[in-house]
Amino acid sequence: MTTTAIPEGARNGTGIPASGRWSRMVGTLAGILLGLVLLASAWTKGVDPAGFAEQIVRLGLLPPGLANWGGILVIGLEAGLGLALVAGLRSRPVLAAVTLLMAGFVAITAWEFVHPLEDYSSCGCFGNLVQRTPGQALAEDIGFLLLALLSWAGRPQRLPRWRWVLLPLGFAAGVGLAVLAPSLPLDDLATRLRPGVTVASLRIDEIVPELQEGTHLVLLLDRADEATRAEIPRVNEHLALVGGPVDVFGLAEENEELEVEFLWTAGPAFDVRGAPWSLLKPLYRSLPRSFLVKDGVVVRVWNGIPPDEDLDRLAAGKVP
Repeated sequence: MTTTAIPEGARNGTGIPASGRWSRMVGTLAGILLGLVLLASAWTKGVDPAGFAEQIVRLGLLPPGLANWGGILVIGLEAGLGLALVAGLRSRPVLAAVTLLMAGFVAITAWEFVHPLEDYSSCGCFGNLVQRTPGQALAEDIGFLLLALLSWAGRPQRLPRWRWVLLPLGFAAGVGLAVLAPSLPLDDLATRLRPGVTVASLRIDEIVPELQEGTHLVLLLDRADEATRAEIPRVNEHLALVGGPVDVFGLAEENEELEVEFLWTAGPAFDVRGAPWSLLKPLYRSLPRSFLVKDGVVVRVWNGIPPDEDLDRLAAGKVP
């Protein structure tokens, strides 16, 4: 009596050889993980598109006139590809685009690793909100590139047509977020500065160690902005010259020329200290921005310089 060999695919009940089944599982899982990474990346860049554009300019990738639109397109691309991968749209065009995108991020972070900027700001996948060293950014982006390569494994030959709708849908959502975000109240989500965080976690104590004790108002300033300069006398009059229980400090990007010019034109009656852009940028979407610190903990944040009534409360030793 002879026996008929049973195909391996029939033995496991799937109709697919065991090796093909595992390959498809690996590719699917890698695609989903990478899709989630891309969606997170689109979000962190999309909530502060101006910051992402400034980062592009500082890295020399695009001139200022093109950086805003270039950044918005990258955000839309990441959102579209991320949504497509999470939904399982592992088509050849999608996987090729994702792989090229990840390779591009690796190339940028590798260049930064070999030729670090004096004021380093992580570009990688997550923009400047997620702070990483050049080595960390390169290692993580290499990991994401490996995920992109693994997502090719067991690529399905046929895909439901409805999944293709997700690609332009995600792109439109990413672009929409980037366009609308500046006018939306997303600062607590888009920055690391929010009530409850410590100045140590923000590394501000490295610039102003006095913040660890007592109550202090800190102003994040653009020393080149004329409107900000016009606001400084108001802070002097209501708080800085009063000599009450709340001290005032200013923080601005390091620039010796602007430091002298700001001192003579704005006349701050408080200490304004310079800090690296890479340390300050995760704390704001637009300047000025202010926050109150009590014993090393942020207790209140204002978008802009506090109004007169809040400055008067602070001068009286009251927390607004």
